[in-house]
Amino acid sequence: MLWLGVVLFAAAAAMIGFSGGAAGPLWSGAFVALFGLTALAVAARRPFVEGRARLVDAATLTRGRIGSPDARVHFVPERRPGVVTLALCVAWAIVLTAATIVAVGIGLTGRPEAFLGVAVLAATAALFVYTAVRAAITQYRSDSFGRRPMGLGIGHDGVLLMRVTETLYVPWSAIRSVEPDMTEPRRGMDELPLIRLRVDPSRVTASDGMRVPATVTVAPAMLKTHPQVVWSALRGLHDSPAARAALGTPTGQRMFDEWCASAAAD
Repeated sequence: MLWLGVVLFAAAAAMIGFSGGAAGPLWSGAFVALFGLTALAVAARRPFVEGRARLVDAATLTRGRIGSPDARVHFVPERRPGVVTLALCVAWAIVLTAATIVAVGIGLTGRPEAFLGVAVLAATAALFVYTAVRAAITQYRSDSFGRRPMGLGIGHDGVLLMRVTETLYVPWSAIRSVEPDMTEPRRGMDELPLIRLRVDPSRVTASDGMRVPATVTVAPAMLKTHPQVVWSALRGLHDSPAARAALGTPTGQRMFDEWCASAAAD
């Protein structure tokens, strides 16, 4: 992705340099430069980060949105997207939305073939609008622990998942299995780990009465610690009820600290 970004920036510079002030090449060069900046941002962003769980009051996380039998949980916050990533998401959302509007306008002025690309443009624009909004919310809520945080909380009785639009409480007894998975391979993008929790939906509590699926997905690469720590916690603690007895205590925190140190050393 790094070399792709460099090549795209070189191409953009050439297009703008030889444009002679013409609007078409200038806009094309700016569009290619945006592609290049996106490639460089993806290349610069580390797939995993080092971090540690914190022992916090469960009520601090849920803010009354959902009940949890655990008084204290080990909390791993979600990664902040960063200002550059947020700005790129907003830029793409604006560019693609504008392109959709332009395509519709061209189609309405007697060139119906322009409508062929509207569906793809609109869908892509909607995706980037959603991504930009989600990134903005994550950035805002991660700037201060005084705001309702996002991330994963692990306690003696169950698991808390704090997301943008919902909070889930999953009792250990409701988890049928913990399974590893990977994201779908994409050109130029690394595959990232996923953790699938196969659950009994009737025993999972969701905020605002939202429907709970039979599979709850955890994306450890989006959390502020190494994915191996999240996997060790969810899989190991699910398989060992005896080990869960230490959760919510300093002994349990030392266990998480050891997992974090081990993952960082690998």
